[in-house]
Amino acid sequence: LVKETGFSPDREVATIFTWNVIEPKKGTFDWTLTDLAAKYATKANAKLSAVIQPFASWDQSGTSTAKNCQAIDFAWYDNKPGAPKDIDEYKSFLTKTVERYKDNVAVWEIGNEYDSGCGGYQDNPQGYYDLVKVTSETIKKADPKAIVTNGGALEATGQDAISIKSFWTTFFSLRGNTYIDYFNLHYNVERTPSAKLDIANFQTDLDYFNNLMQANGGKKPIYITEFGIYSGNPADQPIGNPQPASNQKALTELSQDRQAAEYLKYSVLAFANGTNKIFIDLVGPDKIIIGSSAMFDEVGKARTFLTTLKLINQKLAGFTKAEKITDGQYKFTVNSKPVYVLWSGKIPSEISDSSEVTNYKSELTNKKPSETTLDNNQPIIIE
Repeated sequence: LVKETGFSPDREVATIFTWNVIEPKKGTFDWTLTDLAAKYATKANAKLSAVIQPFASWDQSGTSTAKNCQAIDFAWYDNKPGAPKDIDEYKSFLTKTVERYKDNVAVWEIGNEYDSGCGGYQDNPQGYYDLVKVTSETIKKADPKAIVTNGGALEATGQDAISIKSFWTTFFSLRGNTYIDYFNLHYNVERTPSAKLDIANFQTDLDYFNNLMQANGGKKPIYITEFGIYSGNPADQPIGNPQPASNQKALTELSQDRQAAEYLKYSVLAFANGTNKIFIDLVGPDKIIIGSSAMFDEVGKARTFLTTLKLINQKLAGFTKAEKITDGQYKFTVNSKPVYVLWSGKIPSEISDSSEVTNYKSELTNKKPSETTLDNNQPIIIE
């Protein structure tokens, strides 16, 4: 499936790069799972985005178990997240891991959503800064060419916006961006029980973090490692809950065509606002919000938007400039030529009728730009 997408790298979201998994006992290393990941990523012509979880249960004696944390990545260190207690042992684990996989890993992520309650650093941005500093310095000592990013940040526009903003404001005021090459952001709002496909909300989120970085040492490229828009009308919300909660609003039914159109719009907005890469889940079932936002269903059938993602990659890869013309209208410079992505307003007058119009499903429309009417639900690419 990875080969079929043509995309790279592969994010190890199950966090097999957890300290506890690689070194289950002090001084005893088990590379079984990470070796498999490296082997099969290589066969698929991909590299890994490795999520380093700095927790080993044997190093966390006395650390309280995190409550209400059910995701598998927390279970793999006995749900005991906390700052590494033996820093020398932690640095030894990091050094051995980086030296072993530096040729297989494209990016090292330092944790996952540590601004939340499960990550062990909620309301402790100073502690997370300290973790990022020692982790980044150790990784780059082992491999000076390594690329390092923070663990994915939660949305600054979600229900915990105040604490999220406070966390990252402090992190960047401490000059945390000194130790990261990309800023890792998550945007899962559109695959939650309250999803409402509000692209303006995404713009607000991007603006917030870009402005925060600019005010504290300069912008870093954005690296979106969790992102998605559901299709259908998922009945299982959230994951693991067989029936919707009684107070949960029904989600709007989204066809796969509409999903594909939204992926194009949101992706273009991301790239026009400093994003370097966007990760999409690979496999998932239709009846779960996060599952239905994956490229393939459970039997390996591609969803419509995979074609759209390939179109984005084909038309915009390597762009050197991105400009917003107006809402719903963007102009990219690719190989010194303009490429427009449009879904609202009128066709810009600068576009000639000799230009080629492609719809979001990668189909040539055989219409001249002057004959084309823009539709919010049917974005087009003109080149």
